[in-house]
Amino acid sequence: MKNLRLLAMTFIALFAFAGCEKVVLDEESTTDETKAAEGNVIIRASLYNIVPFDTRAEENIADYCSTLQFVLYQNDTKVKAVTQKKGDSGYGVVGLTLEEGTYKLLVLAHSSMGNPSVADPTKIKFTNQDGFSDTFYYYDNLTVTAEKQSYEVRLQRATSMVRVTITDKIPSNVKSIRLWYKGESGVLDAEKGMGGTINSEQYVMHELEAGESAPITICAYTFLRADEGSLYMKITAYDKNATTIAEKELKDIPMKHCMVTDYEGRLFSEEDAGAEDRISFLADTEWKVYRQLTF
Repeated sequence: MKNLRLLAMTFIALFAFAGCEKVVLDEESTTDETKAAEGNVIIRASLYNIVPFDTRAEENIADYCSTLQFVLYQNDTKVKAVTQKKGDSGYGVVGLTLEEGTYKLLVLAHSSMGNPSVADPTKIKFTNQDGFSDTFYYYDNLTVTAEKQSYEVRLQRATSMVRVTITDKIPSNVKSIRLWYKGESGVLDAEKGMGGTINSEQYVMHELEAGESAPITICAYTFLRADEGSLYMKITAYDKNATTIAEKELKDIPMKHCMVTDYEGRLFSEEDAGAEDRISFLADTEWKVYRQLTF
C-alpha cells in the first residue's frame, strides 16, 4: 500500500501516469524476481546531462520518470523485457540471464499510465488512454560473451513539449481543461530518436481540484519527426457535464526537438496580451526553451 500511495503522488506531480508491462518470452514476471546481483549481464541506467562547460554528469532517473522498461531484441524479435517501477528496490539497475550473442538493447523511461507497445523498436506506440509523458531512451547493440558483464547506459530525451499556462480567472463551473493537438507523432522510433511516421491526434486532460485557481499550467508531450516541426492545438474548458465553457485554437505552434515551447495567455476573456518570442538554454535534462509566446 505504501508503494501505491507513492506512485499516486508521482502521477499528480507529473500530470502523467505510470503502468507496468512485464514480458519475458511472452510470459509475465514481476520486477522483484529480477535482482541486480543475479544474471550474467548487469545494466545500470542513468539520464545523460550536458551542463555548462561541457561537464558530464548523471541524473537520477527517479526524479524524472516513474517507469523503466529494459527490452532485448534478437533478429528483429523481442526476446526479453523487464519493467521496473519507481519505488522498486534497485530501480535503474537490472540483472539479466542471457545466452551468448548479439542483441539490441532498448531502455525506455517514462511516466505513462500504461506501457507503450515495444514489439518493434521503430514503432514504440504510446496512446491517449495510457497518457503521454516526458520520455527518455537508450537503443544500441549489446554483445553478450561467456564472461559476466556490466554496462552503464545513459538515456537521452526523446520528447518535445508545449507548456500552456492559463492566466485569467477560472469560472467556478469549469471542472476540466483539455489540450487536444495534432501535427506530430505519439510513436517513437528508437533507431532515429525521433517521432515515427504515424501522425497522431493526442490530448491531455487536466481535472481541476477544489479551490484550484489561475495560473494553471498544463504540459503536452509529443515526438517530433524532424528537428523542427509544428502543432495545431485546441484548448477546451468543460463543466461537470462535459459541456464546453470556453475554447481557443493555437495554430502552427513552433516546435523543436527535445525543447519546450511556452504559451501563456487568457482562455476565458477576449483580451489579447500580444505575442513575444524569447529563447534561452538550460541543461539537457532540464527543458531548453525554444519559444516563449502568448495567446
